[in-house]
Amino acid sequence: MSQSKIKPLAFLAVVALAAVLISAVVSVDVDAARGAGKGGGKGKPGGGTPSTATCSVTPNPVPLYDWITISGSGFAPNTSYGYSMNGWLGFVATDATGSFSTFAQAPMRGTVTVTVSGSGVTATCAFQVF
Repeated sequence: MSQSKIKPLAFLAVVALAAVLISAVVSVDVDAARGAGKGGGKGKPGGGTPSTATCSVTPNPVPLYDWITISGSGFAPNTSYGYSMNGWLGFVATDATGSFSTFAQAPMRGTVTVTVSGSGVTATCAFQVF
């Protein structure tokens, strides 16, 4: 395959992955909204109790392309979640306590927002890149 065809194909693959992730998150959020107030119980989607999920990024601030640690807690135990970081996508898996930690590179200068979501739970955090 020629070099000129690889870049457009890689871009299309990223766009397709983003579409799948977004549709999965929207689908989960719609299902959770439909069940809001119906059973569920404390801390479960549809139980009427707000999520306590949080995320953080260290170090903050960070130089461009340096490695960061994205951490989170308050998620469902032993569950996979998708995350986005200003268009960059990835996945994390929580441990038995509902926490996770993963490494990534700071992708661009300015304020970068990380959103971790799935199973009707979303946490957002931001960090600065110089």
